[in-house]
Amino acid sequence: MAAALGLLGVGRLRMDQDETLHAWCDSMAALLALPVEAGDRTVILVNLKFIASQIALLDAYPLGDEIESAPIFRA
Repeated sequence: MAAALGLLGVGRLRMDQDETLHAWCDSMAALLALPVEAGDRTVILVNLKFIASQIALLDAYPLGDEIESAPIFRA
């Protein structure tokens, strides 16, 4: 899931992952036409790094072969 975004690593984020988060933040702000102030950008990046660290914990949890994905319901 998040591995496809290139956000996960073992332990701390590597420099290339940090650059990926910067690029992702800039791209999303441009895509959504959101003005992001320099101070706000720093807070956004801190939150993205925290989210990536939490995803890494979930991604590292071993699941057995008997575990099945939940179904996806669409309206």
